[in-house]
Amino acid sequence: MDTILSNSQSEPSNDVFSLSNEVLSERLQFIQEIGFGNWGSVWLCQPRPVTAPDGSVRPLGQKLAVKLVHRSKTPTTAARVRSLWNEMKIIKSLKSEPHPSIIPFHSFIITPSYALITMSYLPTLVPVEVEESKAQEWFRFLLSGVEFLHTRGVVHNDIKPANILLSHKNIPVLVDFGFAEKYETSSDTAFHSNLSYGTPEYLSPERARGLPHDTRKSDVWSLGVTFFEILVGRTPFEKSDGEQFSSKEDLEKYWERTLRGKWVGKWKFSQGIERLLQRMISPNADLRCTAKQAMADMYWRSDKKDTLHSKMHSELSVISNVELPIFTQFIGRASSYASTTTSSVVFERDLDQLLSMTPSSQKKKSEEGINMRSPPGLDLFRDLPVDSSTPTGEAKPRTAIPRTKSQPRVAVHPNSMFQL
Repeated sequence: MDTILSNSQSEPSNDVFSLSNEVLSERLQFIQEIGFGNWGSVWLCQPRPVTAPDGSVRPLGQKLAVKLVHRSKTPTTAARVRSLWNEMKIIKSLKSEPHPSIIPFHSFIITPSYALITMSYLPTLVPVEVEESKAQEWFRFLLSGVEFLHTRGVVHNDIKPANILLSHKNIPVLVDFGFAEKYETSSDTAFHSNLSYGTPEYLSPERARGLPHDTRKSDVWSLGVTFFEILVGRTPFEKSDGEQFSSKEDLEKYWERTLRGKWVGKWKFSQGIERLLQRMISPNADLRCTAKQAMADMYWRSDKKDTLHSKMHSELSVISNVELPIFTQFIGRASSYASTTTSSVVFERDLDQLLSMTPSSQKKKSEEGINMRSPPGLDLFRDLPVDSSTPTGEAKPRTAIPRTKSQPRVAVHPNSMFQL
């Protein structure tokens, strides 16, 4: 792939790269698919050791989570690549002041056949049916993370337990910014939307119906429903554990319950957290608290919770000193290790040209009978069940394994949580 040069006087990005398919295969080993959806797939990857010009072999550090989209000439695929680029821009905008509960961004890489984001790999999914005494620290961190996003003009739009992982320090980390939006906070229309995309069971009443709403308040609703599920094992509006929503009628019945705002079934937790959750899951968005107001709730006013507050601020100061991953450092110096015709740092202004380039090598290899749906360096790959018919802005009923059935139900001891 030819190096794209720029006449821009601005400094180049040190985490956005253009590579050939061959160089990507040489740099990353694709180990296992760990997630997939309409947009593409997520892979567990291991940076490959490389030999430097002086003959020394350089290990490239920790395993990575790689969100990958296959490029082609179809409008649907082009939209997925553009969406991945927009997702990258949002999480990249937070890179200069990282938060411990927001997934850190490493790099964006584009090749003739692929577009991908590399991020930290966190193998532990947040469990449900957790004792309140153990979960309250997670809640504090997540509230802080969501307030952090909203202050910087970002809304997540898909908060749920399946998008929360635990770090090796037992800190909850919000992942998957595929539905996220970034606003200019000074704009009169900041945070205003009438779209309804997201995961149906976690949509606020106003968002589920596509009414004009404040997306920050919708995030708070989703976070409150998530907190309830972490404690109880289901959302406050599910009649039973693992209730299915396989039709529009099922979802309408569920959303009617959210409009009434009356929780169903049984639950057991303190009055303090119940009051906080009632404020977060109010069906009236005008009465619903903001993330900042939830952080100031009386629930947190105790000596024990002051200790949680101190720990969180300690983590905020530590994470700002995290070193750039060795893998990203190496890619950034690729021109001294490989031909400049196969690797280059990409300037922001060049991305439109890169994203619109015809992936001719993909067409050629497809004609030769090579399965280009396989990540580079991986021989066997199960075709993704891609559904390109789902329109943007429309909530789609869940057809996969019930969410709460796939969520771990026993809290893992913090010492056993690790980052590979």
